[in-house]
Amino acid sequence: MKLRAGVFGSVPVYYRATEDRIRISWDVTDLATEPLAIDPEVASHRLVMNPVYSARQLCVGIGLLTERASLDIQPGRASYRYPAAAEETAPTPLPEGSEALAMFAELIERAVSARSMAADRISLELSGGMDSGSVACALAKRLGSVASKGILLDGHVRHPQVERRKQITSRLGLADDTVEMSAFPPDLDIQQPAQAKSLSREYYLEACSALWRQARAQGHDMLFTGIGGDELFPSYVDELRDSGPSKPTREHDVRRYAEQLLTPHAYSAAQSLRNFDAPASPVPSTALLAVACRAPDLVRHGLWPVNPLSDPSLAAFCHRLPREHRQGRELIRQYLHKHLGNDVFQRGYTKETFTGVMAESISRHASSIAGQLRDCALSDLGLVEQPAVLALLETVATTRASAPATALASFLWLERSVRQLH
Repeated sequence: MKLRAGVFGSVPVYYRATEDRIRISWDVTDLATEPLAIDPEVASHRLVMNPVYSARQLCVGIGLLTERASLDIQPGRASYRYPAAAEETAPTPLPEGSEALAMFAELIERAVSARSMAADRISLELSGGMDSGSVACALAKRLGSVASKGILLDGHVRHPQVERRKQITSRLGLADDTVEMSAFPPDLDIQQPAQAKSLSREYYLEACSALWRQARAQGHDMLFTGIGGDELFPSYVDELRDSGPSKPTREHDVRRYAEQLLTPHAYSAAQSLRNFDAPASPVPSTALLAVACRAPDLVRHGLWPVNPLSDPSLAAFCHRLPREHRQGRELIRQYLHKHLGNDVFQRGYTKETFTGVMAESISRHASSIAGQLRDCALSDLGLVEQPAVLALLETVATTRASAPATALASFLWLERSVRQLH
């Protein structure tokens, strides 16, 4: 048998091969039906949120067919083969006489058209941001009115999110449905459940699943998303160097909190350069990892994920753009201005963000979480220091700051997975 994954990575392809059988699924949870060993190196990288796109997974014996990879199975033998690396990109001047906005519009609309069916089969995940907004514009141009779905947040981001969604849905004629984040808070229970929970790293599964149920009740079987938009306009090393010393980022703060949890052995593993990652891909690996987190629950609800902004041709075009078109995501902003007007996505607009959701949830349930952490599977494996975990929990409960909450959430999801696998 030969098994091969496609380039788009619309759903992940996991496998477990033994002497007499091979099991294949888009949901790793389906393959984890017996106690499995944990790969300590992969777990260490995951604890500090290093993105690992690789055949190697958290569970020893379960692999991922990365994009374009193949697996040959014969009696008593399995052979895995990575594909050739995708060509590296670099900024390139546009062809003489060409216009960047027209070329971008043609590519995004072609990506949508190639994947869109009848409007009554489609839902659109609309957060209110630039990525899902651009997919909404392309879909509306192709099909007219389509159904949009979104999660409404609380706090200071709520009003601008609600107003921006109203502008987008009214101007494009979308049929919009929403759920309240507060009605479907994250599940922070890390006790070993009677029924297996998903091992994917989707933190807001409960709210998302409520949306997917709405879509299926309306007869839809495809969900368009904005996944891949974050990767369309990268900054290159020489550009970062020219801009001078960089200030510490939120990602730097999150990693610092996460590293404080690790034992010396785990810290050493997390600092190591990996030699097992998949080669560079036409679709950026971080977009493929995002799909791997989201897709299993979508497919379980009967929805096929469609990610036009992860289209390889669109990604290659955007990555090669001159800096003035990439900087500040200028080109996608121009596309949105053309279809929605200049008042929807002004520079410096208040972005919708989930960063406060997890901090609030953890703080409310801090005493329950502390009780569940009297025993710690990751500590038993020699990967984290239990007192450091409890100290980080106290920090989140006291400050409700997003950076320590993000680090702790990553730990909690991995802890729950390891408990379920043992």
